[in-house]
Amino acid sequence: MALVIITLVSLTISTTDWVQRGMIPSFNILFSVVSAVLLIYWLPMVGSYSVVMKLKLQRWWQQWLVFYVSMLVGTFIWGEVRALFLPLQGIGWLQAGLISLPWSVMILISVKFYLSQKNLKVEQQLRKQAEINLLHSQLNPHFLFNSLNTIASFARTQPARCEDLVHDLAAVLRYSLSHSSMNKTTSNEQTSHRVKLSDELVILNKWCDIERSRFGNKLDISFDVDENLLDELVPAMLLQPLLENAIKHGKKQPLHIWVTVQCEGHYIFIRVRDNGVGFPEAFLNRRNFHSSDMSKSVPETGDSTHLGLEITRARLKLESDTTLFLSNSPAGGACVEFYLPTGSKSC
Repeated sequence: MALVIITLVSLTISTTDWVQRGMIPSFNILFSVVSAVLLIYWLPMVGSYSVVMKLKLQRWWQQWLVFYVSMLVGTFIWGEVRALFLPLQGIGWLQAGLISLPWSVMILISVKFYLSQKNLKVEQQLRKQAEINLLHSQLNPHFLFNSLNTIASFARTQPARCEDLVHDLAAVLRYSLSHSSMNKTTSNEQTSHRVKLSDELVILNKWCDIERSRFGNKLDISFDVDENLLDELVPAMLLQPLLENAIKHGKKQPLHIWVTVQCEGHYIFIRVRDNGVGFPEAFLNRRNFHSSDMSKSVPETGDSTHLGLEITRARLKLESDTTLFLSNSPAGGACVEFYLPTGSKSC
């Protein structure tokens, strides 16, 4: 892109110069213009880049010096070549140096600015990925201990059921680890930690099976999912912390949890609602107040009461730039809602 832009600028300047001189366009003039682009810009840029890479020059003044000398030599040679085809004098070393100096400085500054912006973007992506990795690492032990306790309770009385639950837990852990962003090597940041909604629901139902075995008739979890959304991509292990939070803080027996996944225009609307005691008003006021402060992407260490919500809120902001909405249902119970963009124009 830089070479193309420089070519257009050089051609514009050269054409203007020849028009002002009143000279009729000819092959010699065209050859002079093309040779100027090649000898003053293209070859010095490519040649100096090769030298810098081969010698591994790291200091900016060393890189500029190589580029400046290349442009200086190229400008001098172009002056001699032009003198052979046009009734003009050659360009001396002093004049070639004066021509090359501003161009070399301007091009180097442009390249350095581009590279600094690129490195800044890469650094921001790495920092964001590190935060996502931290959130993923917090998820695995978040549900592991309760599941192990549930499975242990079936070890003597119902060994067959215990074996089924072990397989369910193994599948959940395998899924969580395999789809963790720490294990992704793809360069596509937007899809590296996303899975199909259908796969997410399969694993979520295995986790729900463990919880139903733990609470028995005291827990009921139902799903209302639009089948047209099953192939849409969503962040992995996204709904499990919300369900676990509802089970932990619902404080009502029997506890009913409704999971709704619907299509609304270009978005996937997801709601997790229960019939429990709902969120404390102080918690809602604090969360709603901080929801506008998007600088807090990682959960505060001092607020671990609803760690699952905080992890989900942070993940949604980092991975999908989406806000988590918390409220209490008019019919009673807590309600968590958020929107995810669809992969298609409209679902």
